[in-house]
Amino acid sequence: MQVQTLVPSGRYLAKSLVALVLVGLLVLAAGALLAFFIGLEEGPRAARTTMLVVYLVDLAWFVLAAVLTIPYVRSLRYEIRDDEVIVHVGIWTRSIKHVPYRTVTNIKTNRDIFDRWFFDLGSLNIQTAGMSGTSGAEESLRGLPNVHEVYEIVAARLREFRGAMAPTAGGENAAAADEPWTALLEEVRAIRRAVEK
Repeated sequence: MQVQTLVPSGRYLAKSLVALVLVGLLVLAAGALLAFFIGLEEGPRAARTTMLVVYLVDLAWFVLAAVLTIPYVRSLRYEIRDDEVIVHVGIWTRSIKHVPYRTVTNIKTNRDIFDRWFFDLGSLNIQTAGMSGTSGAEESLRGLPNVHEVYEIVAARLREFRGAMAPTAGGENAAAADEPWTALLEEVRAIRRAVEK
């Protein structure tokens, strides 16, 4: 059994931290706007207090999120096997998710604007029959620098798996596999002739 193990690029950690900084800045901007409106109603002291509270909460959130993001990204590991894809993840609670090829309905790559322009990364989304009716993927392999190569590997393994699951493989095996059906067809024809007489 072939097993190919992949981990996200170090650039994925950088992208995650940049996303945290952007969210933190948006929270600060929203807090400044809130402080401005509170200052109009309550005065400058209330505005300063509001801004201080927003700043402290935002800083606490950012530090906690940054501290947890680093081990989270480092915990990600993907295994591409002959019959399934396995995703390992978790900081305190380790999670192992198996996605068997027999349930896969679609695979697709995703590269948003930050992935393409700044980090040269991508994600491979694996959709399954169990997730039909939802817009998300069963599992995503994130932070891959060579996402198109990984796509080709998974697609080839998926084709091999489905080819091995096919009832006939051609040649002598095809004739042997058709033998019971041929006998059944002859039996049905014989019954039909008997009924018609």
